[in-house]
Amino acid sequence: MKRWFKVAPLVLLPVLLVGCGADERKQAYFERGLTLLEAGDYDKARLEFKNVLQIDPKDSQAWYRLAEAESARQDWGAAFGAYSKAVELDPQNLPARLKRGQLLFDTNQLDAALADAEIILAADPGLADALALRGAVRARQGDLEQATADAEAVLQSEPNHRNALALRAEIHVARKDPEAARRLLETAVAAYPQDVRLRLALASVCLDGGDPAAARVQLEKLVASQPGELAHVARLAGFLTQQGDLDAAEQALQAAVTANPEQLQARLLLAEWTARQRGVEPTATLLNGWVAAMPDAYELRFALANLYAAAARTDDATAVYRAIIDRDVRGPQGLRARSKLAGLLLANNRQDEASALVAEVLKDDPRETDALMVRAAIALGRDDADQAIADVRNILQNEPNSLPALRLLARAHVLRKETALAQDALEKAIRAVPTEPQAYLELAQLRVDTGDAQGASTVLQNFLERVPDNDLVQSALARIQLSQQDWAAMEKTAADLLATRPEHPLGYYLKGLILQQTGKPEESIQQFEIALAKRPDAMEPMLALARAYVVMGKPEKAEERLKQLLAEQPVNAAALNLLGQVYVSMQRPADAQAQFRQVIALYPKSPIAYAQLAELQGGGGDLPAAIETLRAGVTATNRNAFLLFRLGMALQESGSDEAVDLYDEVLKSNPDADAVINNLAMLLVRPGADPARLARARELTRRFEGSDQWVLLDTLGWVQLRNGEAEQALVTLEKAASLIEPTPAEVRYHLGMAYVALGRQDEAKTQLTRALETDDRFPGMDEARAILETL
Repeated sequence: MKRWFKVAPLVLLPVLLVGCGADERKQAYFERGLTLLEAGDYDKARLEFKNVLQIDPKDSQAWYRLAEAESARQDWGAAFGAYSKAVELDPQNLPARLKRGQLLFDTNQLDAALADAEIILAADPGLADALALRGAVRARQGDLEQATADAEAVLQSEPNHRNALALRAEIHVARKDPEAARRLLETAVAAYPQDVRLRLALASVCLDGGDPAAARVQLEKLVASQPGELAHVARLAGFLTQQGDLDAAEQALQAAVTANPEQLQARLLLAEWTARQRGVEPTATLLNGWVAAMPDAYELRFALANLYAAAARTDDATAVYRAIIDRDVRGPQGLRARSKLAGLLLANNRQDEASALVAEVLKDDPRETDALMVRAAIALGRDDADQAIADVRNILQNEPNSLPALRLLARAHVLRKETALAQDALEKAIRAVPTEPQAYLELAQLRVDTGDAQGASTVLQNFLERVPDNDLVQSALARIQLSQQDWAAMEKTAADLLATRPEHPLGYYLKGLILQQTGKPEESIQQFEIALAKRPDAMEPMLALARAYVVMGKPEKAEERLKQLLAEQPVNAAALNLLGQVYVSMQRPADAQAQFRQVIALYPKSPIAYAQLAELQGGGGDLPAAIETLRAGVTATNRNAFLLFRLGMALQESGSDEAVDLYDEVLKSNPDADAVINNLAMLLVRPGADPARLARARELTRRFEGSDQWVLLDTLGWVQLRNGEAEQALVTLEKAASLIEPTPAEVRYHLGMAYVALGRQDEAKTQLTRALETDDRFPGMDEARAILETL
């Protein structure tokens, strides 16, 4: 024991020394980080704070300072994560909470931003920055009175508080008082001449107030104050372009190149603008000149290749990539060029060449991201989800938030029918880049495909809370709402569009549909006309306009507008189909049939025209011709489920038992199709059906129990009766009859037969008599007459 006590201090001493050393290193890292942060060396400061966190991952102040460095680098995702971690570790870290609240506000997450502001103000009721944040949230939420109160509270104690001045100006703008907003912002800019946000706000107010010259002055001052900040140059060039002064915009961009000769980004900015405004050739001339002068500036070469690829000049793009490969055979730029070229070849259906290039790259660098992406895309094209997933996971090890990789991963999981994993991948993509619409759109489509239209709407609405004026997402949301007939939600979408994108036709189109739905066709026409004035080639408003004329009983106007559309787009399938429907409404069956035959000739794989032509033929009494048309459609469309169903209905009407096989075929791919199950069950219980068919019909219709649709309940009741469940059948059939007025003849027939089975002859006689009194024909009429004679 004594010997152990002698050794123990020697064993413990290194541990104690290590502990002391860690604390000292931690403090040294932290202090160096603060010094670097103050000096503006944000990359090195970030590394020092990360060193602190390796020693003590629970240091809230280190997380906060790391967030400050990330924020200065404009890596907002990393900054938000670090601020949030600082708050999680120390809920009373008010500076971190304030900065997080400001980022939440910037991404339009208003409720969360307000919660942070309220927590701060509960601890420090007079904190100016928190009051300004709360006021900004309230202003955006439309509570201008409370927002004004917060702004004034700040300005009483700090008359030149920049956020409060900006907020007060924003409130003046919201109250349609741009002159007051301009005066406030001029005061703020004088106090903070280097504040970019204030100067931009002043430029915006000047522009909105009809003084573009003053707005230009502010943007030019930004460029002059920070000539190396290309975002200011891009903003000025964009403004001048919008004002139509292309020469001045080009001069501003060229001046940035002159002022920053070594900064390739300035040249790329000018090239991008030239491509948009002047076209491919002037841009190619510009880039080729620079490449000749700066042969090792590979970014310029890649920009040139991208220019040619975007213009579908594949041979020119290929030549540029080949030149890079020749210049840097086994170097990183050569490998990158091979990967890019492989992607270009794949996009042009040259899969074998793309595969060969990818193999070359991955032999030298098995983890090259672009090559792995191309190989994964090739694998997906071959339905090889396993290879695609393996390649994408390699990418994600190095780039866990790669948006293209996560989207590709989702597609691979969809191919393997792993819906939950596909959703997880897309949700991660959304968290990684919350302002990029594609992942939201793909997740929404995935939810629509799985029958969750409401969930799809929620996904798209979440995006629009962040980016309110994205027309792709607004259009997708409107389509879902339209498919669900959710008129209240669609009305809100239309109002949002009209407020944020008045130049876009979609808002007017949606408003027209809503007016049409509420029985106001004349007013709907006005909205459709506005939509067409905004975009004359928009097909949906034109088709909706034609439908509105049909509803108003003016099919000749519908015909006129559709023919105008077809004069410009002679093979527009939707317009051709609709014109056929217009002819039907005008009681011109020969013209309608000719129209639908034209659609079939142009679009032999489109099912709608076959169905419409068959309906005309059947309605005209030529059921064999309708069946022939539907058979042709089923063959041409690779056995389209909709046409199989319609063919089954026609065969069922003709008395053919072949309809059973067709309905079964549809149910293999659409097992929840109630309409198909309904028709199949009625076929299975025809007179003379064997017990096996009766039992199958009973099993199929169990899903209708509890339904509130009279058609399904009528079928269920009839199947119950045919299976000997007379009492239950009567309950079901009486419920079906209560749901529709007047009660259809077939339902009365079924009710009468249920009463017969239960020996209630008077009630049976009443129902069968009333069924036969109508002009409606129904299966079982002969049986009804025969039974009635015996009562």
